[in-house]
Amino acid sequence: MDEYRSTVHTLTSVITRGRSLNASLSSANSPLSRQICYGVLRNYYQLSALVDLLLDKPLAQKHHDIHILLLSGIYSVNHLNRPAHTSVNKVVESTISLGKHWAKSLVNGVLRNYLRNRDELLQKLAGNEEAIHNHPAWLLRRFKLAYDKQLQEIVEANNSQAPMTLRVNLSKIQRIDYQARLADKGIETTPGSFSGSALYLSEPVMVGELPGFDEGLVSVQDEASQLVVPLLSLEPGLRVLDACAAPGGKTSHILESHPEVLLTALDKDPDRLLKVQENLARHDQNCFIVCVDLLDYQPECLFDRILLDAPCSATGIIRRHPDIKLLRRDTDIDKLATTQLKLLAKAFGLLKENGELVYSTCSILPVENDHIISAFKKQNEAAVGLSINADWGQETINGRQLLPSVGATDGFFYARLKKQSR
Repeated sequence: MDEYRSTVHTLTSVITRGRSLNASLSSANSPLSRQICYGVLRNYYQLSALVDLLLDKPLAQKHHDIHILLLSGIYSVNHLNRPAHTSVNKVVESTISLGKHWAKSLVNGVLRNYLRNRDELLQKLAGNEEAIHNHPAWLLRRFKLAYDKQLQEIVEANNSQAPMTLRVNLSKIQRIDYQARLADKGIETTPGSFSGSALYLSEPVMVGELPGFDEGLVSVQDEASQLVVPLLSLEPGLRVLDACAAPGGKTSHILESHPEVLLTALDKDPDRLLKVQENLARHDQNCFIVCVDLLDYQPECLFDRILLDAPCSATGIIRRHPDIKLLRRDTDIDKLATTQLKLLAKAFGLLKENGELVYSTCSILPVENDHIISAFKKQNEAAVGLSINADWGQETINGRQLLPSVGATDGFFYARLKKQSR
């Protein structure tokens, strides 16, 4: 299967069938095909606008594969490290493997027209906000409402490639020592600025190339996500609930930092819980694992600490999952907020008096973050906000917010609550 045929099949699954990119990728996608898939989705709104300008009339729905091939071709011309004519020729040839021989001259003409008139075509997009920012209009409106002056920073980060970030298992090795082991293998890294366990790789590598990965010396985890567990204020012997645990990065982090806690990892998805078990096995860790919806969970005892890393819009990790921009809808946000408030109420009910709960999301939308905490505190007199003393992110009414940044952290929200005794 040539690189563009596999690319078109994968992007068709995302764009026309609404499947996630992760679920759509397969062994048929070469590294180059994967690069094109991610690149097309990151630049989708601009690429689509350009194709609309270049076509005399829209292609019929049954030829959506040719539309996607054109998106892939323009992306390749703009971004691949090879001569533009090489990309054009390979894209044109792919019409044969797609069974669309008739489209050969069309694709060739469109791409060469783009090459001749690229600057003029890009100027025509000047008034198209979606094309300029490569985000849907509804999401831009929400970003502007919350972060008007930081809009450009946010969209630039979302449209960038995320760095590969590691969490060093400090219970087994010091960060500086693991950094030296990576250097011995020619892998360059930079320490994180906020988490003492974070290392940024200058270039991504396969996890099999990371020394000690199979022995649990290191995990792949964004620095923003590494900041959650320290907020739990863990102590030996505490009963701890990781309420939405899959895929288990924070579960392992809890046990790395405090192996003496009595940890329960809960998730409603049995397939995703397998990932939790795999993570624990790699780290030689154990905890109680429960497969149930949090809303239906009835434990025998209450917990001293609860981590609720709530399901959310994932608007803070778009750079890792650019399909979010296409698959998420404006109407999803309020539905998610309703679910988040229910989950928070349930989790808080499982907390002992004087116990503490950390609420986190990988969203940057206040309606999923500050607004949830404010609404919950109004409904629950026992809920008291706790401060987060940190030099990262920006302080909000109820917690702290990190925005995605180029070459650094994902976007993440954090809040701490305590159940005061009556």
